[in-house]
Amino acid sequence: MPKDAAVEEFAGLVRALKARDGRSYEALGRRLSVSASTLHRYCSGATVPEEFAVVVRLALLCGADEEERRALEAAWTEADRARRRAASPAPTPRPVPAVSAAPESNPEPSAPDLIWRACGSRRGCRRCW
Repeated sequence: MPKDAAVEEFAGLVRALKARDGRSYEALGRRLSVSASTLHRYCSGATVPEEFAVVVRLALLCGADEEERRALEAAWTEADRARRRAASPAPTPRPVPAVSAAPESNPEPSAPDLIWRACGSRRGCRRCW
């Protein structure tokens, strides 16, 4: 599955920060309280952080200036939208209920309906039984 352009842009900014800092994935991950493999997934574009706080900590740790942080925030926002779109399932069409020929005007309530009405519980209570 091809990656979204917004995710690629975000991953490129994260990779640039990591490369400029020069630390290993493990060393940066320890400082950010994430695993080295998680940080690698952020840099490769395989995953987008669910919270921006990790990105802020990375930017501060790697010495990003205010302009870079704003660009990183904008890129993360777009990448996060793409992640959410990809994670949400496609709406499935609902089946159309069959229409009966002649609906009953006042159907007789069944026993469970009477119990439910009597005590307010769907299953009934000891008093109702």
